[in-house]
Amino acid sequence: MHPHLGPVIYVQGADLMDGTPIYDVKPYVRYADSHPEAQSGFVDEKEWKSLEVDIPQEVAANFTAEELQGLREVLSLDPRPQYHHDAERIYGMPYAGRDVRFKVADGKVQVIGQTPLRK
Repeated sequence: MHPHLGPVIYVQGADLMDGTPIYDVKPYVRYADSHPEAQSGFVDEKEWKSLEVDIPQEVAANFTAEELQGLREVLSLDPRPQYHHDAERIYGMPYAGRDVRFKVADGKVQVIGQTPLRK
C-alpha cells in the first residue's frame, strides 16, 4: 500500500516504457504466453480454435503483403470481446493506419471494409 497512491501493483519483466499505465490485467494463458508448462486456470478447460479469415480483394489491395499477412493472423485469433457472439454485429479495429471492419459467424471472419484512420 502506497501512502499517497493507495493500492499499487508492481510489474517486472514487462515490455513497457517506465510509467506506462496498465489498464487491464489478464490471466496467464498457456497457449499465448511464453511458459507452455504453466497452467492457465479456467482457460485450460477450453480448446483454442483459430478462425478462418476472408478478406475481399478490394480490401486486401489497401495493404502490403506483410500487412495483409499480419491482419489475417490477428483476425484468426478472434479480437472480439469473448462475451460477444452476435453474427450480425460489425466490429472494427485499427490496423496499419486503417479502420478495419469485420463480422464473425460460424468460425469465419468476414472483412467487410476498411477506411483510413482520421488523424
